[in-house]
Parts: sequence; structure tokens; C-alpha cells
Amino acid sequence: MLKFFRQTRLKSMENNKTSRYLKYAIGEIILVVIGILIALQINNWNENNKLNSKKQDYYAQLLEDLNKDKTEASLTIQKFDNYLKELDAYTNSFKSGILTPVEVYEAISKLPVLSTRITFNTSTLEALQNSGDIGLIPSNIRNRLIDLKREQDLTIKHADYTDEGKNGIIQNLNPLLGSTTLPERLNYQPQLKDYFNIDANLKELILVYEGVHRWKSVSEQQSKERLQQMLTDIDTIVRLIKIELKPN
Repeated sequence: MLKFFRQTRLKSMENNKTSRYLKYAIGEIILVVIGILIALQINNWNENNKLNSKKQDYYAQLLEDLNKDKTEASLTIQKFDNYLKELDAYTNSFKSGILTPVEVYEAISKLPVLSTRITFNTSTLEALQNSGDIGLIPSNIRNRLIDLKREQDLTIKHADYTDEGKNGIIQNLNPLLGSTTLPERLNYQPQLKDYFNIDANLKELILVYEGVHRWKSVSEQQSKERLQQMLTDIDTIVRLIKIELKPN
């Protein structure tokens, strides 16, 4: 097409047909401009496709992370509930009759003292933030993701803080008990059992265990409430992402 315009323009110049030459020259320019615009449009279309494909990949990864967090949070809440039920059974046993120090010690020493570790899957959001691609995510989803991560960080920080307090109390068990398995082992060694006379420390042991479970129960109850709220927040974010994934 351009070759045709160029040949016609040259013939017009040779025949001194200036007006006709100008018309063909303008037509040639218009064609060039149209070609450039089409090329730019195609390039923009390709770039938009690349960005959209990248965004779809991020959405898939975010959904995977969020679903993992939801599963882990539900399992952690269940562990908290199991522990709190065991603790309630122990505390309610005081209402059922007269208890001896040995019975109280045996009951409370069976309660788990190790805290359930809380973790979250934030790798995709961190990748979005570090790469600057966070801007690809719409603000209504982006802001909720950032708020969720902030709450996750605070939950871990709070759990770690209370765990340190609990562990500080547990350290008091060492000089009184040595090891939590020692009393059971001493049942096979009567002579050693009389020598260590751990029963003489029952009062202190029970009080230390009571302090440990006070810290642990408060911490896990608060963490449970935070996780329950997170489950609601995750459901909202997942719903918004799925809306974005629907074809227009």
C-alpha cells in the first residue's frame, strides 16, 4: 500500500500535479501513523496479557497460602480446645471430692506444658511487596491482605511473649523435679525415690504447674480468638479473589 502511494506521489511530482502529490503524501503519512498506532495497541495488548497472566498466577498462589492458613488455623484452634478441655477437667476435679496433694500433682503434671506453635504462609504476599507487584492487586484485596499479615505478625509476637513468660516459670521446676519423667522412673528405684524425696516438694511443684497453666491457658485462649477472626477475614479475601478470577 505504501509502495503504491509512493509511486503515485512520484508520478504526480513528475507531472507537476502538486495538489495530487500532497494528497498522496498525506495519505502515506496517515497510513504510517495508523500502522504505528496499531503496533502500539498490539504491544499494549501483549503487555496487558502478560500482567494479567502474572496477576492470575499471584491469585492462585495467594489462594493456596490462604487455604493452608485456614487449615492450619482450624487445626490449631482444635488443639487449643483440646487443651482447654483437659484443663477444665482438672480444675473441675476440685469440686468432685477431697483430693490429696499426690492426686493433684499427678493430675496437673499430665497436662501438656508445651505450647502449640503458630505459623502462617505469607511467602506470596512478601514476594508481592518485595517485587513491587503488590500494585497489581486491587486495593480492596491488597489492603485486607496487608491487614491480615499485620494481625498474623501480632499473633505470633503475642504468643512468643506469653510463651517466654510460661517458660520462665517452667525453669522453676528444674531444681524441684529435675525432669518431668524422673518421678515415673523413680518408681522402679525405691532407694533413689526415698533419697530424692520429691514428694516433699509437691506443694511447690503444684504451685509452679498452676502458674504455668495459667499463662498457657490465657495465651491460647487469646490466640484462639485471634485465629477465629482470621478465619472470617480469610474467607472474605478468598471470596474477593474468586470474584476477580471470574471471566468478565
